Amino acid sequence: MYIPDVTNCHSPAGCPAHFPGSPGMKIYIDPFTYEDPNEAVREFAKEIDVSCVKIEEVIGAGHHGYQKNHDFNAVFSSFTGEFGEVYKGRLKLPGKRELYVAIKTLKAGYSEKQRRDFLSEASIMGQFDHPNIIRLEGVVTKSRPVMIITEFMENGALDSFLRVGDPSFGGTDTPHSDS
Repeated sequence: MYIPDVTNCHSPAGCPAHFPGSPGMKIYIDPFTYEDPNEAVREFAKEIDVSCVKIEEVIGAGHHGYQKNHDFNAVFSSFTGEFGEVYKGRLKLPGKRELYVAIKTLKAGYSEKQRRDFLSEASIMGQFDHPNIIRLEGVVTKSRPVMIITEFMENGALDSFLRVGDPSFGGTDTPHSDS
């Protein structure tokens, strides 16, 4: 792993890591280079207390079968992402305004590899700060389910948004087509 020398940095905003000889180019650190995925998460993501997170609804295609329940040990629905359910909710951190957020959860009974992959996603997202990239708000790792909290995108997943109404992206004119 390359550790940059930033001893000559005089920027009040802090200095990004740079490749040698490439001024302004930020480096990306692969979270899989860490022996312990928790170390990468601690470096690139902020731990959020679960009491600051309010789950409101499952997001995705369809909402049948969902029962509003804020007990984090309960089964919320049968809709799952790659690692578990994805929800729309709110995040209220002390001293900050409340935000709508997307909440990705790690399903119960996960393997150590699934946990590592899930946390690596947060570690990757935490390295980016750009208006065209979904912002990582933080993670919940000290209670169950483990969660990744991100900025909420009002129009849903980018691939779904691009396909709706634009056949050139492989979609149809209606958002809930059976084709």
